[in-house]
Amino acid sequence: MRYIKHTLQCEIFYEAKNQLQVHGYTDADWVGNVSDRRSISGFMFSFGNGVVSWSSKKQLTVTLSNTKAQYKGVTIVACEIVWLQKLLSDLGHSMDVPIAIYCDNISSILLANNPVYHVKIKHIEVHYHFIRGKSSSKRN
Repeated sequence: MRYIKHTLQCEIFYEAKNQLQVHGYTDADWVGNVSDRRSISGFMFSFGNGVVSWSSKKQLTVTLSNTKAQYKGVTIVACEIVWLQKLLSDLGHSMDVPIAIYCDNISSILLANNPVYHVKIKHIEVHYHFIRGKSSSKRN
């Protein structure tokens, strides 16, 4: 209640002339925490002109490469997309186009879009390949 009381003046303004599309952005700070060398992942989603979802969390494990840290972040964003699509659907706003995820790590983008298994990425656990299924499916 204290949070609501102190944020009553905050608002998200949506202009009628803008298309209401959802865009996701993600980044990770590889081994960013100096005490335990775990990476920090963050994301935000915009809907029209306003930010509707965001997070910044320390990853649970130490990653051995920047690609893996970024790939974990993209996977977290893919899970959030599933939740946002369900929420928007429940509110009566169906998404006709896939939600784009913007990531600045080329290796992670290539890894998510390449269905070929490589020995060099063997250390990435199976559950992180969730993003592959979401990126290749027609209904992202």
